[in-house]
Amino acid sequence: MNISEDHVNALIVAGVERPQLERISVKGYGDVMQRKEKLPAGLPGIKSLRDFGGCYLVHGRYLLHATLENKLSFASMFEANPTTEYLAAVEEARKNAPETEFETIRGDFRNPSLFVNLRDTDASLLYEVILHQENYTEVLKNVCARTRRFICLAQPCIREELFALPGAAVMLQFYDEKLKDLLRIDSFWPKEPQVQKFTSAYWMWGQTRSHLIMIMNGFGWVLNEGYIVDNVCGPCWEYAMFIFARS
Repeated sequence: MNISEDHVNALIVAGVERPQLERISVKGYGDVMQRKEKLPAGLPGIKSLRDFGGCYLVHGRYLLHATLENKLSFASMFEANPTTEYLAAVEEARKNAPETEFETIRGDFRNPSLFVNLRDTDASLLYEVILHQENYTEVLKNVCARTRRFICLAQPCIREELFALPGAAVMLQFYDEKLKDLLRIDSFWPKEPQVQKFTSAYWMWGQTRSHLIMIMNGFGWVLNEGYIVDNVCGPCWEYAMFIFARS
């Protein structure tokens, strides 16, 4: 049975309602990085923090800033390939925070077995990592299970306006190159080789802000604080800055 045009229009009208968040503009991505530092540093009453995949390019900047700023008792990095710069920064941080326990877990957090004996933390960071995980909902579920109070999530989200219905996410990795080139305009998604199967080193997903909020709601977390940065990822993307709390 074919769907009627009236039914399609009714679906589109009913799906217009989306999460409305404050929108801001910044001078550049450097301002976004400073804001990403402030998210965990401003969390009330936390004593422990874990960063998932926070070594690439920034070498643990967000984890270590919050740890030293708030004199946390436990700081954990979960990273498949800890950088030498990060390991050196941890040693320097130990000198300034001798009472803090620093942990580095070398592993791929797509593997659910690595969460079985993982120590819980008050808060977790997920910065620009679930764009690259084929099983990102499972990753989110496992992070939620090992976090007591807050999850900070920051990343580019594909614009809601590109989708008739809310809660959308699209697999970009196998899109035609012409379409990917249009989506890349003025973004920091680099030109990447074509692939024939999932390759987590490259950008996989376009997730909308409503999709991320719905997924986290489904795992029992609510958006405690959130806003959108508009002008750092090009016309097809918006940069989401979220703090989720247990409901």
